[in-house]
Amino acid sequence: MHSLPHLVELDLEDRPFTLSSVGDLTNIGLQALKFCECLIALSIVRSKMNCPASFTRVDNKGMFHVSEGCKRLESVKLGGFAKVTEAGYSSILYSCRNLKKYEVLTSPLLSDSVIDMTGVSRSVVELRLSSCSLLTSESLEHLSSFRKLEVLDTSGCERIGDQAPFYISKVTTLTRLNLAKARITDVGLALLGAGDLPILQLCVKKCEKVTDKGIKSLFHADRKICKTLSVLDVGYIPKITDAAIFTIATAATALTDLSLRFCNGVTDTAVQMLMDRPNHNSSQLQMLDLCSCRGLSAEAIMLPLPVYAFHRLRWLGIGLTDIVAKRGIFSAICEARPRLVVCGVCCDFGCCDGWQWHKVR
Repeated sequence: MHSLPHLVELDLEDRPFTLSSVGDLTNIGLQALKFCECLIALSIVRSKMNCPASFTRVDNKGMFHVSEGCKRLESVKLGGFAKVTEAGYSSILYSCRNLKKYEVLTSPLLSDSVIDMTGVSRSVVELRLSSCSLLTSESLEHLSSFRKLEVLDTSGCERIGDQAPFYISKVTTLTRLNLAKARITDVGLALLGAGDLPILQLCVKKCEKVTDKGIKSLFHADRKICKTLSVLDVGYIPKITDAAIFTIATAATALTDLSLRFCNGVTDTAVQMLMDRPNHNSSQLQMLDLCSCRGLSAEAIMLPLPVYAFHRLRWLGIGLTDIVAKRGIFSAICEARPRLVVCGVCCDFGCCDGWQWHKVR
């Protein structure tokens, strides 16, 4: 680092195959960052893709080195620091006054007091605290103090409950929200809806206690979300049925991307509703994920399609459904609409490898 005084961005990520810490990153290594006087973007992540590894030789002291030596940071992403607590993480929030993006991944010791707002930088636009097992709704109590906050991601924080949407609803600047795997119910969605936020992207994937009633309360009356929401993920929610899809299709007038993957209560009727949305002459949908919707039959999408049905669709996921057996139908659709990519496996939104059909693994 001594020879890189003008370094502006540093992005380090590894995916170890063993748990060995020999030659691993330490507090002293982080201290060396002070020589990078121009550093504004820092990302250090240890992935658990291959094994449950973490940085075991870095603790709060290492984070103190970062906060003291890199005060110009505007973007910080830290993942896999198993021995760092809220004291270490919050020191960066306190010291880096120009911080706009702050992300912490898989931190088992991060607790609610990380966002004790006294003295914290108010410039944060994007806050991501993902898969932090100790975080509860109370961690978001003073969230509205972030007056410029546009993005909030607490995905994988399974102790986040219904009180969280109440706190979140006070952040009037919020446009993107990810509550995946939270312990919220219909009550929480009702509280979020009452906040009348201009949300563009919303993910409540794997919020298993949510039902059709919660979806309806989210889109109640003429709230802003009805006009602004373009991306919605309600995947892996067992109690979502066609009634919720009807609510979404009717109320969300700007919706372009919809994920219903692993929603077994969704049937052919829901697909027909999406093909002929009540609030438009033609569907606005560009991406639709129906992966593993076991309630769909092989005839869920049949030819000939109505003139305006799915005419803007450019990606369709049908992996693990009976529809896959009707490949001839989709070949005909893709021929008529060459921009459409049909994914027959279980990829996430928007996969595209140049083929209309992936090779089944």
